[in-house]
Amino acid sequence: MPTTTPLPDAALAYARAGWRVFPVRARGKRPLTPHGHHDATTDAGAIRDWWTRWPRANVGLPVPAGIVVLDLDSAEALQRLKARDLDLPSTVRATTGRGVHLWYRTGKAAVRNRVGLFDGVDVRAAGGYVVVPPSVHPSGSVYRWDVALDGAAISECPGWLLARVTQKASPAGRSAEEWHRKLSEPVEQGRRNQVLAQVAGFLFRRLPAACAAEMAACWAEVKLRPPLPEREVRRTIESIAGRELRRRGGAA
Repeated sequence: MPTTTPLPDAALAYARAGWRVFPVRARGKRPLTPHGHHDATTDAGAIRDWWTRWPRANVGLPVPAGIVVLDLDSAEALQRLKARDLDLPSTVRATTGRGVHLWYRTGKAAVRNRVGLFDGVDVRAAGGYVVVPPSVHPSGSVYRWDVALDGAAISECPGWLLARVTQKASPAGRSAEEWHRKLSEPVEQGRRNQVLAQVAGFLFRRLPAACAAEMAACWAEVKLRPPLPEREVRRTIESIAGRELRRRGGAA
């Protein structure tokens, strides 16, 4: 698959190979289309229109069902994972800005996205997406394929990883599938503050505060219909952050 190809041509090449794509911000990861990865397509006309409008846009690719992508944010994260003596079969692999993406097959198992599997290690599954070569990292580094994206080259998911991403109920009583639906669907007027508060709470219970706040604000920008005023979004997020801090007994 494309690595040194111009971004518009690369997006079209992915589509011809059957991989749905959508544009994300140049040197970034945030979607440029109203519905994010839900807008992804293999339609050449739509793809040409997007990259005519945003010729420097990076290429986003939704993770298909039956696939997980192990997202390691640095070479050190990869070394720490290897130090745990966990099996990492050779597979489709991309070098990102500072880390790597490893692609594995999960078959029919119901799996979930997961942040913080280990330090510097996240999991992207159906309902999530990855940025793919030849996109440009914020550092200026160009993503590249070390083992090209080819369905036949994607290895079976190692057992230890499959066990950690198998669908389970969340502590709040909602399944990961329910949370995925809540996070994915647009929210219409009349429910915006309520759902924003729920999403912010979900994120603050799982992520560092600064990361959770940024992700909640990004989600609100994309999913609230029409968008709430920025000040109101910030006030709701800060309120939930304070509540979660008190719930933890003052922990940062």
